Amino acid sequence: MTKLEYMTKLQEKLEKFGKELQEEILEDYRQHFAEGENEGKSEEEIIDELGNIEEMIRELSEEDLPEGFAQRPLEPGSRAEGAGQDRTEQGEEDGVNVKDADLKKSFSYSAYYKGVVLEGKAASVIVSRSEDDRIHVDYEAKGVSNQLNYEYYQYEEDGIFYAGVKRRKGIREDGDSEEKLVKVTLFGRTIISYGNIGNFSDGGQNITLTVRIPKGIPKLTAKGGSGNVSVTGVELEAFEGNSGSGNVTLEEVVADRLKAHSGSGNIRASHTEFTSGSFETGSGNIKAEMVKGRDLKCGTGSGNIKVDAAAAEYRLSAGSGNIKVHAVGAAEQVDVSAGSGCIRLDLDGAKGMEAMVRSGSGSIHLNWGGENDQKVKSGTYAYGNSACKVRANSGSGSIRISGSPA
Repeated sequence: MTKLEYMTKLQEKLEKFGKELQEEILEDYRQHFAEGENEGKSEEEIIDELGNIEEMIRELSEEDLPEGFAQRPLEPGSRAEGAGQDRTEQGEEDGVNVKDADLKKSFSYSAYYKGVVLEGKAASVIVSRSEDDRIHVDYEAKGVSNQLNYEYYQYEEDGIFYAGVKRRKGIREDGDSEEKLVKVTLFGRTIISYGNIGNFSDGGQNITLTVRIPKGIPKLTAKGGSGNVSVTGVELEAFEGNSGSGNVTLEEVVADRLKAHSGSGNIRASHTEFTSGSFETGSGNIKAEMVKGRDLKCGTGSGNIKVDAAAAEYRLSAGSGNIKVHAVGAAEQVDVSAGSGCIRLDLDGAKGMEAMVRSGSGSIHLNWGGENDQKVKSGTYAYGNSACKVRANSGSGSIRISGSPA
C-alpha cells in the first residue's frame, strides 16, 4: 500500500466523525509521514509504524462515544500503556437513560513520570498513595443530569501525566445540542481521552477524580475549580494544590516544597512535613496542626489562622481574622501580622530568635512560658538573657506578655 492509498483510506474512514477531529487526525498522520521521510524511511516502513487504520477507528467508534469515554491508549513500547478497567455503573443494559445515571470508570498506567498534573476544573480531586507501581485513575459522577456538559481525559506530554475533568468547549448553560467534540493526539507523544460526565455545579450532583500515585513520583500538582482538593499519604519533592473556591486538605504529606492555595475555601494540613510550606487563601480559614518544616508561610484575607507547628521561620498574616500560634521547638524568625484581628502567640522551647508581632486594631498576647502576665506598650522586649527579642505593635488594641523579661 502506498502513502496516497493509505491516506485516502484513512480519510474515508474518518468521514463519519466531526470535521475538526478529522483534520486533527489527518494532520497528525501527515506529520508522521513527513518525519519518517526526513529520516530516510520508506512509505511501507512508515505505514507499518502507523498501524492498522481499522483498529484506530474502532477506538473512536461512535457507538462507544455516548457512554462517556473515548480513549486513545499509548502505543506499545512507549513510556506507558493504558490498562483501563471499565467499571461503568450506568445501568445501560437495564434500560436506564445514560444521561440521567451515575457513572464510574477506572484506568491504570504503568510507567515512570517526572510529574503528575490533575485538573479537576469540574470535579473534586482526591489523591492518595498507590498500593503498587501504577497510577490508578477513577472517574465517578453521581446524580448526573446532563452528561453532555462535561468531559474527562488523561494524556502524557513531555514525561508528565495529566488527568482531569473540565467543562466541554462551547457548552451553553441552558444545554447544548451541538455535535460532541473528541480530540486525539497520536503516536505515543500524547494521549487525550475525552468523554462526558455531568453537571458538577447543580444540586445533588457530584463529580470526583480519584488518583492513586506510586512512590517515586517527584512532583504533583492538583487543581480544582469549585471542588475540593484532598491529598493523603504521599511523599514528593514538590506539591502544589489549588482550588478556586473549594477546600484544600493535606494529611500525612511529605514534600520538600509544598504550596496550597484557595480563592475562598479553607486550607487544612495535619501531620505534614516540608522544607518550605506555603498556605494561602483569599477569604477562608487556615488550620495547620502537627506540621513540621523549615519555613512556614500562611496568609488569608479575611479568615482565621490556627497553627500548631515546629518550624524555624514563621510568616503569618491575616487581613481581618484572628491568628493563634503554638510554636514548638527552636523557632528562629517569627513574623505575625493582622489587620484588625487578635493575635495569640505561644512560644515553647525558643532559645534564640527574633519575633515581630503587629495588629492594626486587635489585641496581642504573647506567652513565653512564664507565669507573669503584664500589660505592655508597643515596643521591643528581650527574653532568655537577651537571646530572644520580641517587637510588638498594636494600633489600638492591648498587648500582653506572659514571661519574665531578661
